Amino acid sequence: MAKGKKGIFSRLVEGPERSEDYARKTLPSNRWALGWDLFKTNLGKIVKINLLMLLFIFPVFAVLYFRSILISGQALLAPFSQNIAIGYPAFPFLTGEAERIALNTNAMTFVVLIILTLYCSVGIAGGLYVMRNLVWTEGVFVSSDFWAGVKKNYGTVLASTLAYVIILSLTILSIDLSNLQIALEPSTTVVFTITKVLSYIFIFFFTSVYLFMLTLSVTYKLSFIKLLKNAMILTIGLLPVNAFFMVFSCIMLALLLFEITSIFFSMGLILVILIGLGVFVLIWTNYSQWVFDEFLNDRIAGAKKYRGIYKKTDDTEQEFVYKKSTLTKRPIKPITDYDIEIAELPQSYSRADLIRLEESKKRMMEDSERYVKEHSENSIDEFMKTDEDSSDKEDK
Repeated sequence: MAKGKKGIFSRLVEGPERSEDYARKTLPSNRWALGWDLFKTNLGKIVKINLLMLLFIFPVFAVLYFRSILISGQALLAPFSQNIAIGYPAFPFLTGEAERIALNTNAMTFVVLIILTLYCSVGIAGGLYVMRNLVWTEGVFVSSDFWAGVKKNYGTVLASTLAYVIILSLTILSIDLSNLQIALEPSTTVVFTITKVLSYIFIFFFTSVYLFMLTLSVTYKLSFIKLLKNAMILTIGLLPVNAFFMVFSCIMLALLLFEITSIFFSMGLILVILIGLGVFVLIWTNYSQWVFDEFLNDRIAGAKKYRGIYKKTDDTEQEFVYKKSTLTKRPIKPITDYDIEIAELPQSYSRADLIRLEESKKRMMEDSERYVKEHSENSIDEFMKTDEDSSDKEDK
């Protein structure tokens, strides 16, 4: 009773932090709650992660923007409808010219993007590593953890990003070639339309593979081949769910779709710049950790499950594990005052008194060791027996 009263008094005075397992129980119980909690309580860190990543990824957006300007400019300069005189065009054959412009511009753009992967992979490696620690609810120092992530994961992230950009470039160029062929030979429209549809499906598929490769690379130590293999398995096995979370991760872009006024659009654009990339990485990282808990961590030696969330186990099982763990510890003999006593030294003692004291200590140590041997071997069996007996009595 004294112990129980003390526990109640401590909790009333000092709060629930003193209760056992309090810190884990205050964590969210699922990934949805964790994502929302991280967004509310770590918005400042998400903004920092977003801006650090944007610093390295911004050149990619700039190249894509200039690409669109270049295509538009060439389309305006090309004399698609100009005539030397009435009915006499300056260029008598312009079929497929727009498709050629897109093809040539995309080819130059992708060469630049392949070179830029060396730079933008720095931001991807650092940002994903910091976000992984944030999802694991570890202590995060954005700047130092960012560069630690670059140091640990730059190689695998660079290889994954380089492979993705090359495959993406070849796929989009194949779509441009299909458009050109359709423009030059309308009879091939059906065949090349199917080719285009398959190309878009492949872009979606490999984008999911690439995103899984990134989160796998900052979570596990895997070679590039194993990264690719595991990412493809997760993409194929969870195809509909992956599609949902890829779209859901881009939720911040929805602010740009509702162009009610120019002011509203400007505010949405500012929010996208500040947290758009960070929210995307947060949602996909959080989702990836759920996938890893469900399908990978049980198969990997030493991998920890449910980082960042609290999973309540069965109370009966917890009680049994607790009792079993306490009984497997070294047994301690109860303190008595009648078994073996230590000899006391008189005020004026001789050598014989010292010998008698040492012998009494030795007998006490031997008695203690004997007690340990007698009770450590059968402690669990006795516990199971008494537990079964008590359950039988309750049934009766």
